[in-house]
Amino acid sequence: MRPSRWRVQSSDRQHVVPRVATYHPRVAARDTHGLGYDRVDDDENVSFHVATMEMTSRWRSIRRLRAWERERLGLRAGARLLDLGCGLGDVAVALAEDLGPTGEVVGIDASAAMLTVARERSVGAPCPVRFSIGDAMALDEPDGSFDAVRCERTLQWLADPEAAVTEMARVLRPGGRLALIDTDWSTLALDVDDAAVAAIIREGMRTERGRPSQVGRRLGALTRGAGLTQVAETSVRHEWTHWDPDAAPAPDGCFSMRSLADDLVEAGQLDPDGADRFVATIHTAARRGRFSMTLTMFAIVASTP
Repeated sequence: MRPSRWRVQSSDRQHVVPRVATYHPRVAARDTHGLGYDRVDDDENVSFHVATMEMTSRWRSIRRLRAWERERLGLRAGARLLDLGCGLGDVAVALAEDLGPTGEVVGIDASAAMLTVARERSVGAPCPVRFSIGDAMALDEPDGSFDAVRCERTLQWLADPEAAVTEMARVLRPGGRLALIDTDWSTLALDVDDAAVAAIIREGMRTERGRPSQVGRRLGALTRGAGLTQVAETSVRHEWTHWDPDAAPAPDGCFSMRSLADDLVEAGQLDPDGADRFVATIHTAARRGRFSMTLTMFAIVASTP
């Protein structure tokens, strides 16, 4: 589900690719919200990443997109479903309800730690559920072996999203459906009543067409490129309207402003001497109830001929 780095190279310049980072309410309010890590399994704070995925799964925007997806996938009893980038397996297990005892769910992820949790949660599922480590860009699954495939917030971390969508189309049976949900990080906007901070965020998140971090808005083009026919599409804007930086090191399920500042500095988009001021401005605004942040996620369902 995750590549070797969060930061993606494009041309000769790095750009910031933030990831919903890690927070657990029982952990002391220290800055553990780095925007980059090599692999979840190599991080000593695996529990933080698990907690983050739990938190984001409770976002109203994510619940809304998953409900929209479920309705349009139209899963039926006896069908086979592939959940690519399945993470903790919560969606895979939930959709198993639609497949009945004769159906099957296969979950694939890059993290063994995530799959350990997923296997625990799948005990007692109403149909067989299999989880395995795999490569989204080279699936170890036969052609035409699934009735439906879903992939949520995974393409943005892949070096070649087009290859992954092509692979998902390959393993679909004729008439099968593919559901993609992903983020466009260039839509990230922060309002703290400071035009300079807003401009830095806007510039830092801006990416040229084709970068993986902008993949949300390209889902239609990706499915068409893989020979699929679009069935439906939608988008949802997630909003953070309040945050107490003294109680939590980052907004709900998000990254810390210190980590964001460090990445902006590293990418040459924020003066190192201004990093502390950048963070302090955001924290002060949040304490005064003047913090607002938004991010747009997109979803599409397409079918094979």
